[in-house]
Amino acid sequence: MYTAVLTRFRKVSRLAGALALLTLPVAAQTPSLTTLLSFPGGADGEYPSAGVIFGANGALFGTTSYGGNQGCGGQGCGIVFELKPGTPWTQSVLYTFHGGADGGVPTASLTRGSGGVFYGTTFAGGATGNGTVFEIAPPKVQGDSWTEKVLYSFAAGVAIGTVNVSGTSVTWVSGTPFVTGTAWNGVAVNIAGSTFTIASVASSTSLTLTEPVVNAQMGVSYGVDAAPPGPWAGWPDGSGPLGSVMLLANGNIYGTTSAGGSAGAGAVFELVPPTDGTGPWTETVIYSFQAGKTGTKDGANPQSGLVATKGNLYGTTCCGAAGGSVYRLSPGKNGTWTETPLIAFANYAQGDGPIGALAISAAGVLYGTTKAGGKNGGGIVFSLTPPTASGKPYTLTTIHAFTGGLDGGAPYGNTLLAPNGALYITVTAGCEYGVGGVIEFTPPAGGTGAWTEDILYSFTGGSDGSQPVAGVIEGTDKDFYGTTNLGGTGNYGTVFELVP
Repeated sequence: MYTAVLTRFRKVSRLAGALALLTLPVAAQTPSLTTLLSFPGGADGEYPSAGVIFGANGALFGTTSYGGNQGCGGQGCGIVFELKPGTPWTQSVLYTFHGGADGGVPTASLTRGSGGVFYGTTFAGGATGNGTVFEIAPPKVQGDSWTEKVLYSFAAGVAIGTVNVSGTSVTWVSGTPFVTGTAWNGVAVNIAGSTFTIASVASSTSLTLTEPVVNAQMGVSYGVDAAPPGPWAGWPDGSGPLGSVMLLANGNIYGTTSAGGSAGAGAVFELVPPTDGTGPWTETVIYSFQAGKTGTKDGANPQSGLVATKGNLYGTTCCGAAGGSVYRLSPGKNGTWTETPLIAFANYAQGDGPIGALAISAAGVLYGTTKAGGKNGGGIVFSLTPPTASGKPYTLTTIHAFTGGLDGGAPYGNTLLAPNGALYITVTAGCEYGVGGVIEFTPPAGGTGAWTEDILYSFTGGSDGSQPVAGVIEGTDKDFYGTTNLGGTGNYGTVFELVP
């Protein structure tokens, strides 16, 4: 189903000729945008891929994917920052990632917990380099530093665990089971800090070494770094989380990884906190995407986090056998979950590559975007309406198909659903100056007819920023807050406030 859209452009006072194209200075627009922070690069962060979130103190908190120290290829591994309101707003770097066990390259917005704590993910780093879920907590004593703690390190691509060893016989105890068949024959295995060679694997819990271990050992660590060819059997964990995590009232954390899982196409995970409050968190992969294999339409490589309602989880995949999908995960008995594809984007004209997180209404209607495709090729804004009768499919409606021109294009960020039913999204291309903007979509009165597209702000690519990759949030003051990946005084990105 396709819905026509009425596009309305806000007033722009342009400079004449080439000066307008150079955006020096930034052209005045209504609504008005204020750049709260231009990232200076280096130690203070650069290139934010994530949006911001308000803390209890009224400050904004966020991450940058790069900057900080000089790890991660010399660009730095990213930071966590706080931006306190004032004239001007003041930035503080709360934590600098080093790209090692602490994680590196945070690409997602933070999730607010209790007691001033925030939760987040890093795409890289951790114990095996496959990314992390982390917690950052405020100091107990004013003036001390914030504390970063890795709650879980993803282990896809690396087999780790504990084993019992006697002579050449190795028996699995915990962690990643052994890969059966011949994939591990001749592969190096690290046992209690020493390297041995695997002769053969009898089962998922038993293997034989080419040389004996001198002394029998019980419950010692083991690890295999070389991934076997073929399916990722034996490595069911996730890898490379790109989206935010979701914290439920029971204290459990849910999220996605862009890779890993039993088919290497990404996964959805659950993290359960320790019952005593001090031990390790327990991770469970509740679903592994199959990339459309074996007749499934579940897609592959989720890039964003989840939304939840009535106990179900909803999310998107960017890729797979089709051009991505929207799915639902429903809890069952004994901790099992059932995945149901709600829509698979079957062709480019329908939409291609849903990247940002969904929004969901009280009636269960899902709203989202694709970064490309649609009848004009610039991506779409869509809704998915649940069926009125059990067993019937969801109804996909294209609210708007972007052209990549003045109406915008290439939306990557999360979709924001306002209480009045309006949608707010960002686009990374098109609009007045070709580098994206912030857009409002207002539903038709009475629920039928065309939605109205309102270009709230067109970024110029100058000091106001360029290419807002993340979505916006709405403050208690009804203003919108977000980030741009580029632009600003140093071209390292910005944090902005948009007054409607």
